[in-house]
Amino acid sequence: MSENFISARDRIVAASIDLISDAGLGLLTIQNISMRTNLSEMMIYKYFSNTDEILREVVVTYFKFDNSIFKTLDSREDSYIDKINYYVDAYGSYYNSYYSLSAIMLQYEELLHNTYTRELTEQSYKDRREGIVKLFEGALNNGEIIDLYTPEMLADMLLGIFIVCSLNRRVMQRRKSYKDEIGILFNKWISTIKK
Repeated sequence: MSENFISARDRIVAASIDLISDAGLGLLTIQNISMRTNLSEMMIYKYFSNTDEILREVVVTYFKFDNSIFKTLDSREDSYIDKINYYVDAYGSYYNSYYSLSAIMLQYEELLHNTYTRELTEQSYKDRREGIVKLFEGALNNGEIIDLYTPEMLADMLLGIFIVCSLNRRVMQRRKSYKDEIGILFNKWISTIKK
């Protein structure tokens, strides 16, 4: 029933994300996508020339969150520590609601080796990291956190929390949601550097 309300293009991308999550990049084929979506291979080719084009759209979908959240944060009059908290909460909510999408994070290395996704993945990751660096720069400049680490180091630590929680989610049975796992780790960590 819900398939009637989702465009064929979006169904192709969503099925591709699910395939990558379930089986990795190696099984992302037009035939497998066709079986997942109940769309003919010809219909898939109507929207995408090959799996590389689909994979680029998967990367775009994965990083889509970043532009809107950083724009929202720019418009907020909160402290930088509140903006960082907001970012972590929004990040956790976004990836918590779509289990398969968070698995894309664990494919960075493969995406960086693919000539069709390398530049997009690299630039999108750099943009994400730079957005987080700016938040920590603001927090440091406003005296909201101690200056034990550089903004770049703090951004890398936060990105590490995201990756660890994503990997734990896939490897270990957790009782808490992805959002809760990130929140717990983040809150303990950030409390050690807040003034």
